[in-house]
Amino acid sequence: MSNENNNQEFEFEQMMEQRIRENFGSPNGGSVDFSDERLNEMSKKLPDWSLEPPYSFLK
Repeated sequence: MSNENNNQEFEFEQMMEQRIRENFGSPNGGSVDFSDERLNEMSKKLPDWSLEPPYSFLK
């Protein structure tokens, strides 16, 4: 019985992965490789964040 459940779970996972690839255009490899250059470029465009409230708010 457990072998049948495992087989059904595996088939379900395969079906869901296929649907995700079809809907979102995911590569067949399953993993997306971001280069360090792209991440560095994106980081340059992000503003500097601070968790401290602005001084005008503290007044």
